[in-house]
Amino acid sequence: MFRFLTILCLAFLLTHGAAAGQAEVREVALLNNCSPKKIEVYQNILGNDGRTVYKVSCNLPKTVETETKAPDAIIIGCQQSLCTFLRTFSDAAK
Repeated sequence: MFRFLTILCLAFLLTHGAAAGQAEVREVALLNNCSPKKIEVYQNILGNDGRTVYKVSCNLPKTVETETKAPDAIIIGCQQSLCTFLRTFSDAAK
């Protein structure tokens, strides 16, 4: 029984993901000119260096007056409680 609990605890410790939540992801999106419409998990990497990658769909204005078009979605990566902007989703698909 002790071995089973030990193995279970070790498995849990080795497979933890990122500790960041949607609040941190939302903050990074807002800092990168993306008003979040939908936040979804894009990729989840388990292990000691657990990382969660989020796809954030942006609310776009109905009329755009500038030449540069805002991205439809962005990719944000989180490790522990630190989240960073990775790229726009259109760049990720290429």
